[in-house]
Amino acid sequence: VRRDTADTPSSLIYGLSSKARCIAPVHAETEKDRFFVGSHGLNEENEIHLIEVDTQAGPGNISCISIFGHPHEIWAISPSHSDASLLFTCYNTGTDYKASLWRTPSSGQGQVQALEHVLELPGHAGAIRNVLWDTHVDDQVISLDENNVHVWQLSNGASEAKPVRTFGGLKNLLVGTLSPNHAHQMATAHEGTIKGWDFRQGTSTYTIEKAHAAVVRDLDFNPNRAYVLASAGDDMAVKYWDIRNTKEPLKVQSNAHHHWVWTVKHNKLHDQLVITSSSDNNVKLWNVPSISSALNSKDTHADEERHTLNKRIAEDMLLKTYEEHADSVYAVVWGASSRWVFASLSYDGCLVINEVPKEYVETLNY
Repeated sequence: VRRDTADTPSSLIYGLSSKARCIAPVHAETEKDRFFVGSHGLNEENEIHLIEVDTQAGPGNISCISIFGHPHEIWAISPSHSDASLLFTCYNTGTDYKASLWRTPSSGQGQVQALEHVLELPGHAGAIRNVLWDTHVDDQVISLDENNVHVWQLSNGASEAKPVRTFGGLKNLLVGTLSPNHAHQMATAHEGTIKGWDFRQGTSTYTIEKAHAAVVRDLDFNPNRAYVLASAGDDMAVKYWDIRNTKEPLKVQSNAHHHWVWTVKHNKLHDQLVITSSSDNNVKLWNVPSISSALNSKDTHADEERHTLNKRIAEDMLLKTYEEHADSVYAVVWGASSRWVFASLSYDGCLVINEVPKEYVETLNY
């Protein structure tokens, strides 16, 4: 399905037949944007849909190229950054939570295919939140449950997982993210508190008490400014922190949404572009140059480029609100191939593909 607007490319719509709450870009696929989308039905057979998006072909196209059966409701999907056929899922069996690594089959279309179960990460307590692939250390992954962070080393072609260390001792750990700029560094959030960690030793490096007035739902490091961390929470706010000095946030977007903010994500190349999603059913695209590399670089060439920025987007502002969803938008992610494509998923199983509006692309594409 396509929906056209006057000032943006078409929105591309894909619908699952069941509830869904997790989506992830296929990081290892760089030719076209592909996304894994997982269904969320406790007492039914679940599926992972592999969606391909082509925004270069005329008006754009969205298609499901494979469907994989999954035994239980899916809470998180984490594809490998180096092998497009490998992905972790975190899922609820009805009696407990598990985290497993799967391999997708090499071919086959038109029918539901079986995933190859590679391994399970054991020893978790309570709900397993996610599994994070370490992009600095080969074959190292980090899993998070309600209380602890677990570091694992994969071996024998990712067929075995050796526990390295466990740390945390937190209450209601909800989310974690790895620093793309510094090896062995990560941030977690439990309730309204954010903590930084050096996971080589499992030691805390900073703590931001009461970072939000309610639960922190998401964290995301700026990929181009080494010490800037974004957070989003149930207080409807998005905040930006310098983790070297956490007494006060660098910037606060109060009432960024009208309900809980579930996701905040920086664009990997143009980090002034930030997307957020919320249970107010909306997705928002923000321009936040004040905390980005665009207006904070000490590079002379960057200074020259900075002067080419249209004055209209040289200030922090909301660029666009996307209102295609009719239910809570639990996730929004940038594509792995195109710098301008992003995908959002609401609980009713509606997947929407959008692009940064052309007028901003032309200004930022310097």
